[in-house]
Amino acid sequence: MTLDVEIKRIVMVTLGTLIFSVGVALFIVPATLVPSGLTGLVRMVQVSLETAGVRVNLGVLLVVFNIPIMMLGMKEISKTFVYYSILSIILQGIFIGVLEQYPGIFSDDILAASVLGGILIGVGAALTLKSGASTGGIDIIIQYISLKYQLSIGYIGIIINAIILALAVFFFDSTFAFYTLLSFVVTNMIIDRLHTGYRRVRLDILTIEGEAIKSAIIDNFIRGVTMQNAKGAYTEEHRTLLWMITQRHEVYDIKRLILDIDPDAFVTMTPVHHLNGHFHKTIIR
Repeated sequence: MTLDVEIKRIVMVTLGTLIFSVGVALFIVPATLVPSGLTGLVRMVQVSLETAGVRVNLGVLLVVFNIPIMMLGMKEISKTFVYYSILSIILQGIFIGVLEQYPGIFSDDILAASVLGGILIGVGAALTLKSGASTGGIDIIIQYISLKYQLSIGYIGIIINAIILALAVFFFDSTFAFYTLLSFVVTNMIIDRLHTGYRRVRLDILTIEGEAIKSAIIDNFIRGVTMQNAKGAYTEEHRTLLWMITQRHEVYDIKRLILDIDPDAFVTMTPVHHLNGHFHKTIIR
C-alpha cells in the first residue's frame, strides 16, 4: 500500500471518528440517551459510577473497555482491521473526552437529539467502516462469536443491541428508552445508505486486467471469483467481468488491491440479503 493511500485511510478514519464522537458527546449523551454498541454499555457504566459518586470521563472509559476487546481481536481474529480500529478508539478517547466538557446541542429537545445524534453516529461509523476500520469493539466481539460458534453475524448483532436497549430501560425511563431505540434505527439506516448494514456484499468488477485481479484476490483472500467475458455496447471494447461475494470488512482492502492493478476498473458493491451455498467466514484481515 502506497504512502498516499495510507495517509488517506488515516484521514478518513480520523474524520469518521470525529463525526461519530460529536454525535455521541454533543447530542446523545447530553439528552440522557444511550448510543448503540459498546459505547452504550460504557455510557451505562459511567452513569452507575456517577450514581456511586465517582466521576469518570466517558472517553477514558471507552479506551479502557476496548483494551481487552482489541487484545482478543489481535489474538483470535486479525491484524490490519484491528490496527485501524485501535486508532479510532484512541481518537474517540480524545475527542469525546474533550467534547464532553461542552454543553450539549438540542439537549432539551430529545427528539432532535436522538435523530441528529443518530445521523452523526451513522455517518461517522460508515466513513470509518469504508476506511477498513471500526469505531468500537462490538464488531470485533460479534465477529469472534460468529466464527467460534458458527452463528449468524446479524443475529448476534440484534441480540447484543436488544440487550443494550433492555438495560437502558433500567437506567432511564421508558420514554428515554424509546428515543434511544429511535437513534439506533436512524444510525443503522445511515450506515446502510452510506456503506452497507449487511455483513456480506457482492462486488462486480469490470476490468482489462481480469487475470491479474483474479490471481491477486485468490492469493490474498480466501474468496472465490467468477469470471465472464464482456463487451462494451458503445465502445465494443472487450473487458473481463469478475464478481464475488465477500464480507463488509474486506471491501476496502479488496478495492485497493483492484485499483492498484487497474486504476480504471469499474467496481460496484451490492448488499447480499440472502445466501444459499458454501460461504467461508474469514477472519478480519
